[in-house]
Amino acid sequence: MQLHTTDTICALTGAHPANLKRWMRQGLLTAQPAPESWSDAQLSEIYVLMSLTATGATLEEIWQSQQAVTAVKTQGWAARKGDMLWQLEFGTPLSLTRQMRTMSSNYSGDDFIINLLRPLSAWLHADRRQGAARRLNRFEQTVQQQADRVMRAAARDVSSVPLFLEAVSVMDNTEIWLEAIRLTAMGFNVVVDSHASGKPAQKTRYHEHHIMWCGAGINQAMQDYFDQESYAGHPVMLSGPDRNLLFSHPSASSAA
Repeated sequence: MQLHTTDTICALTGAHPANLKRWMRQGLLTAQPAPESWSDAQLSEIYVLMSLTATGATLEEIWQSQQAVTAVKTQGWAARKGDMLWQLEFGTPLSLTRQMRTMSSNYSGDDFIINLLRPLSAWLHADRRQGAARRLNRFEQTVQQQADRVMRAAARDVSSVPLFLEAVSVMDNTEIWLEAIRLTAMGFNVVVDSHASGKPAQKTRYHEHHIMWCGAGINQAMQDYFDQESYAGHPVMLSGPDRNLLFSHPSASSAA
């Protein structure tokens, strides 16, 4: 029987080790033949779980469907957004933090960020109802705490790949930290420079990857820096929703 390491499973499926542990504890995966070893049958189970959790289904909903041998019934990401909004409105700091951590371990990093937290962030920023500022502030604080937590854990993991995430420009206070959470879930040991000063950040150590996050365009100085680094063969790339060359952006924040 062919066995796979946890690193191989995560590379093949896009799952994070925290996902695998959570799914195993919830009884959604068959027992491992040996510690840190996964069979082909388990690999197939993980692929199925990845496709189910990508819909926003909870682990309880998936478990119930497995027991009943029926299709998963879920209200998906809309319901998960509602869960987070309830916590932002009524939850204690502890329950809000727990909700964030639980969802982080339930879903892959891409699904957690792209399908839930980024849309929720956009909704909170557009909200003008009573209490909107308080809810947004709680969201920003919780995202920052989650980013700090997962980055600290990744820094202790010798198998994680060093990556420098530099804010070139941002539109809000969470986008750079949401990207840090997503990249950490992909197996990177992320170090963030969140100060979008318009000048290249000073790296404190070597990183195998360098991502320059452009949330609101890139100025000429930073574009020149990227071109120089890229031409020199350094592992640098531009990322983010707006990589247009700009000298200024009226809506851009100066720091994350």
